[in-house]
Amino acid sequence: MGQIIIHVDMDAFYASVEIRDHPELRGKPLIIGSLPQERGVVATCSYEARMFGVHSAMNIKEAYRLCPQGVFMHPNFEKYRTVSNQLHEIWNSYATAAEYIALDEAYLDVTESAVTWERACEFARLIKRRTQEELKLTCSVGVAYSKTAAKTASEEKKPDGYFEIPTAEDFVNLIIDRDVRVLYTVGAKTAERLNQTGIRTVRDIQQHQKEILRLFENRGSG
Repeated sequence: MGQIIIHVDMDAFYASVEIRDHPELRGKPLIIGSLPQERGVVATCSYEARMFGVHSAMNIKEAYRLCPQGVFMHPNFEKYRTVSNQLHEIWNSYATAAEYIALDEAYLDVTESAVTWERACEFARLIKRRTQEELKLTCSVGVAYSKTAAKTASEEKKPDGYFEIPTAEDFVNLIIDRDVRVLYTVGAKTAERLNQTGIRTVRDIQQHQKEILRLFENRGSG
């Protein structure tokens, strides 16, 4: 067995911590960031708020327009850092190396600690269970042969999800007919360039590799 990576991504982290600590907020559209009368953006929001179209990095005025009945709160970063450190203690007990992304997300290399795929999947389920039992929070976890695939796996069943992508073949079969944006290396501008040439899915990328290389070589030299 080659490399095994677990990707852990907390579900609506700041909002979930506040809902845990303030049960009266459960089920309400909670928006963490600036208050409606202030200038600023949404840091994160509960899944109830997302149903109204609110999302991270959105202007707070737009969030209020979409969801005036929402509960707006300032973030408490000191509290979130404390919870993040508690999460890291759980995660580090399974990984030989970890790459942390912000406070609520990490790539965990369990290649040496797990040895087998089955054991790695057991680690992933233990991380989910301990996060729920010890911190009363949920996370989405993906197990895969690479970082990119593990990230995709954790997104597959969000929130409170679990998904496995054992091989590159499994990864390709999963995403082959999806929009090019499913690839985390493809940003908005790159996707727009690809779409302009009729390339919209991962399958299109596979079938037009030479044309894509020429497209970006030309853009680069221009």
